[in-house]
Amino acid sequence: MQEHLRPDTYARHTLERYTGSDISEFGQCILLVNFPRYLEDFAHERRVPIRTGHWSSAHDPKAGVSIINFGVGSPSAGIITHCLSYLDNLKAVLMIGMCGGIDDSLEVGDIVLPTASVRDEGTSRHYIPIDVPAMPHTQISRMCNEVVRGENGVRVKSDLMMTTDYRMWEFDREFIDYIYKHRIIAIDMEIATIFAVAYALKVPAGAIMLVSDMPLRAGGIKNKESMREVFARYTKLHLRLGLKTIEKIQQTNL
Repeated sequence: MQEHLRPDTYARHTLERYTGSDISEFGQCILLVNFPRYLEDFAHERRVPIRTGHWSSAHDPKAGVSIINFGVGSPSAGIITHCLSYLDNLKAVLMIGMCGGIDDSLEVGDIVLPTASVRDEGTSRHYIPIDVPAMPHTQISRMCNEVVRGENGVRVKSDLMMTTDYRMWEFDREFIDYIYKHRIIAIDMEIATIFAVAYALKVPAGAIMLVSDMPLRAGGIKNKESMREVFARYTKLHLRLGLKTIEKIQQTNL
């Protein structure tokens, strides 16, 4: 490594390499996603090119919004949030991701607005002590609630999630018992990491999560066919909710 390379310089270089974008292209508000479909729909709607590196991205300079598909998992979530914290003009980061529904009241296509997420992953402990909860930024969370609950026909539930790096947890009875005992309503692989890293680095961050499957129901674990249906039915709505929230954030002094 270069002798005098600073963390901020390294983070910006990493962001450029991973997204295939110049640092000057990034807007004040960032949408984080896990799937190419969101990025493609954004780029098509805004008529902007897709940049490709290890991750992929698109930027709407007129709206001051960038979207990044950073893949899946806690380590990637930590890297992208850490790197974004070094953007000079960063105002907010909003994750529009997918989660597995646990609570019996949820159905595929519902929206979950997490009040916090249990930190069952290995990345966030490098940023804040393990006994500190992973929570969204208060004002970002409030604006997510206002936008989503103001949308006709959207079913919304807000409560405790869990973030894990345990990919095959669905077949572990002890793990499932823990989920039920703590009244966790949904589970994912990134949210607690984003919240924790954002808190440590003073980045306003929030999340609007889409229930993509109900893994503890018979036949409820997602597969290729069910995911195609989820993308076809819910991606445009989910993206619209994220962009409407970003518009609201941009009108606010955080």
